[in-house]
Amino acid sequence: MIDYHIHTSRCRHAVGTMEEYLAEAEKKRLLEIGFADHFPVELLGVQPDHQVNMDAGELPLYLADVARIKGMASMPVKTGVEMDYLPGREKITAELLVRYPFDYVLGSIHYLNGWDFTHPGYTGEYAGKDLGLVYERYFHTVEKLAASRLFDIVGHLDVVKKFGFFPREDWSHLVKRTCRTLAGEGICIELNTAGWRSPVKEQYPSEAFLAACLAHRVPVALGSDAHRPREVGEGLDRAVALLKKIGFTEVAVFERREIIMLPLNIL
Repeated sequence: MIDYHIHTSRCRHAVGTMEEYLAEAEKKRLLEIGFADHFPVELLGVQPDHQVNMDAGELPLYLADVARIKGMASMPVKTGVEMDYLPGREKITAELLVRYPFDYVLGSIHYLNGWDFTHPGYTGEYAGKDLGLVYERYFHTVEKLAASRLFDIVGHLDVVKKFGFFPREDWSHLVKRTCRTLAGEGICIELNTAGWRSPVKEQYPSEAFLAACLAHRVPVALGSDAHRPREVGEGLDRAVALLKKIGFTEVAVFERREIIMLPLNIL
């Protein structure tokens, strides 16, 4: 298995040492892993209400730690990062990303107009919103993320469903439109198993969304979104079985921000 979404304690909401994450990956005999902790949003000019990213001064230390873990590992370890896509900050995002030796960049959306809709402390705000408009705004932002061409992988593609809030009206047109955009921009998506551990109890993205991605030839990578060592690789067997059921035959890995497709049957 391959796990490209592993966090570290530097983000303030994960626990355990990087050595413990590596040990879990080796115990589960993963083929390849990648650390993808949260990029410091303060470098993008944002000061969140709750810190869920590493400090700016910690970024060089994070990169050094990943390099150190690579030297200890019996498998390939990739240097990744999860970076918030913030509309209007594309220029500074591009300037920052070229400074660092990332193998891949997960582009994720956690904020809509300053609201961290993925944070359990702010779920009460869903009650006062038109969920149809929330979903429209979220997927429009995903399309802008893809069109920016700043990122390699879209993280937890339909995470807006995390807490089980869905619009009353059909939103399948958003799935179709988003998939067309993803395909046109040549970006990869992530099958993120953390959804099974979240209130929605469904992987990100849904089976129907994955099928639409396949129909549009959008490549997929794998990630557990581990925030504690025991979560490394969690759900990946189930994820691969789902991909095979849908009809996927390949999975994406990255090196120096270049995509490489591997046969799914090697996992």
